[in-house]
Amino acid sequence: MLNTDAEAKLAEQYRLQGVVRSGFDGMEVEVVGGKFNLTDVAARVGLGQLPHLEEFNGKRRELARAYFEEFVAAQDAELGLGLPVADFSQSNWHMFQVVLPAERLTLTRAEAMAKLHAAGIGHRGALSADSSVRAFNRRLGWKDGDFPQAEAVCRSILTLPLFPTMARGDVTRVVETLTAILAAHAR
Repeated sequence: MLNTDAEAKLAEQYRLQGVVRSGFDGMEVEVVGGKFNLTDVAARVGLGQLPHLEEFNGKRRELARAYFEEFVAAQDAELGLGLPVADFSQSNWHMFQVVLPAERLTLTRAEAMAKLHAAGIGHRGALSADSSVRAFNRRLGWKDGDFPQAEAVCRSILTLPLFPTMARGDVTRVVETLTAILAAHAR
């Protein structure tokens, strides 16, 4: 919900490329917007899933708790893996990200991702501070290295599988596989 009619109008403009329509054929672009509307099919799928949102979020919380339990048990090896904040009241756990201890490893995040992929485990990297904001960097005069901590963390973040149809055994397999990879490549 937006605070004012003006905010609602602006949000609508941003949603559809900044366009404001008037009459049957009048159109003006007042702000730079994006293409953020859904197709009819995507909207219908979303509406069909909406009644299950609490159930899906509950399952994600359950799986996030399982990740924490599994990683705590696996951390006996002192792998130095960075875990997210265990917040179960504010987060919907749409993803579970860990920070690889790059300084303790002999492989890169990309190599760890390749090994997870070879084991049949889906994953994603995360946005990198140095590459994802390059367009802003040029405009604002920033350069790679201006934010060393953020850049280092962003190069080490790994998003692990987390979706409502996962089972506890899937989480166990992900954690066992990742910790085995890290242990095999520890300095």
